[in-house]
Amino acid sequence: MPYFFLNFSEYRESLPSEPLEFADLEQAYLAACGSIPSISKELLIDRKDPLAAFCIITDEKGRDLITVPFTDVLAPSEWRRARTQQGPHEWPRSTRSRDALALASFRQMFGPVDAGCVLMTPEMHIIEMNEFGARHSHVDPEAIRGQSIYSIFCDLRGEPKDSFTEFMSLAQAGAASQVTDLPYLVLDAEGQTTHGWWNARTWPIFDDHNHLLGFVEWAEPFTSPTRGGRTTVRVTKRQT
Repeated sequence: MPYFFLNFSEYRESLPSEPLEFADLEQAYLAACGSIPSISKELLIDRKDPLAAFCIITDEKGRDLITVPFTDVLAPSEWRRARTQQGPHEWPRSTRSRDALALASFRQMFGPVDAGCVLMTPEMHIIEMNEFGARHSHVDPEAIRGQSIYSIFCDLRGEPKDSFTEFMSLAQAGAASQVTDLPYLVLDAEGQTTHGWWNARTWPIFDDHNHLLGFVEWAEPFTSPTRGGRTTVRVTKRQT
């Protein structure tokens, strides 16, 4: 079988692509598409826009065969056609289109993962919480849409509340932030509610024109603290 190279833009640029064996170009294309969701998560964490990324598939002699834009997987088909047919434009044109565009990408990348994932507007109102997050946070994902993230966790008190507020405020200030060992209720291995800890990250997401679409929070529950039980908040990357 022939060998192909899958070269992803803006991803591990220092590492050369390894040759991969596929039956034909179509199989190589399908493999590239299958890799896009996981790579997109890493791009978002690095504050890079996955909707602007692409993969170039080459043959074993280095000749370009096909370019696979990430929008083939991530963006709604209606938006893809509009973007192809129209000239440059300003996005988002409205709050509704901004939230719809962010939601489409969020569901593709974060819906099925085993971590609590929340998509929020720039105003920190919830657009979507995935099933894992809703189950572990004991909320109805439909009922909390449009609510402030602060109102969902209004039962936090004292230092945990201060840490959570600082964590979210850093995101609104344009920074990718992280909180470690935040005490809150979790589900144990038997599915029972118990006191535990959360580690979470949040980062801003942007469109092609550097307009803020909103924020994504990625949170993982633990029944034992991972850093000694001392809650810490820090900036992982600041918007430049």
